[in-house]
Amino acid sequence: MSKMKVQQVEEVSYGLYLWQMPNGSVVTDEDGNYLNVAAMKGDVRKINALRQAAKSYGLEEGQPVWFSGHRQITDDEYNDQKERLEWGLIPDELDVPAIKEDLKEKRKMGII
Repeated sequence: MSKMKVQQVEEVSYGLYLWQMPNGSVVTDEDGNYLNVAAMKGDVRKINALRQAAKSYGLEEGQPVWFSGHRQITDDEYNDQKERLEWGLIPDELDVPAIKEDLKEKRKMGII
């Protein structure tokens, strides 16, 4: 029997590029905000904008790393998401793949 290969399947083509250092850490400021840019996967203009931003902060090393389905949020949105998670809801009201999966499960269970 041949060995099975595992391949990551991305649910959406939008997300964030974050700046990752060679040691694997991602760059944040003193408030914990990530150096990132919202983009569609493979958007060369946005990737170059992130490279320029990293360079402007004196970061000569590192590279952009893709995070599918992630989006930028404000501190207020973050607090709202934490609250929704505590209530047992989908934290991000705009997480379309999670919403679709939740509806699928509810239909399967006969809830809706």
